[in-house]
Amino acid sequence: MEKLSEDFNWWIAIALLLGFITYDFLYAIYYIFVSKKMAFMAANTACALYLIGSVSTIAYLGNFYYLIPIILGSYIGTFIAVKYFSDIGKNENIKA
Repeated sequence: MEKLSEDFNWWIAIALLLGFITYDFLYAIYYIFVSKKMAFMAANTACALYLIGSVSTIAYLGNFYYLIPIILGSYIGTFIAVKYFSDIGKNENIKA
């Protein structure tokens, strides 16, 4: 356990926090795009999600303490997306 705390880097933790704010913001927005049948935007968002997710997975496999900023970032990103951006595409004509 001591080795994990020695390998902890605050810059990586901050990058993961910001990355997962972005990741979960995009994840929530992705579902909004899918529900509104905005295929192009949903596909672009999915690509960004896989890019951020793969980089973060590599980071936290080296040190499980990095899960803390990931969890905090996930909470913040989802909260912002749902609270302030859930009306994306509201005025779009949706064909069933």
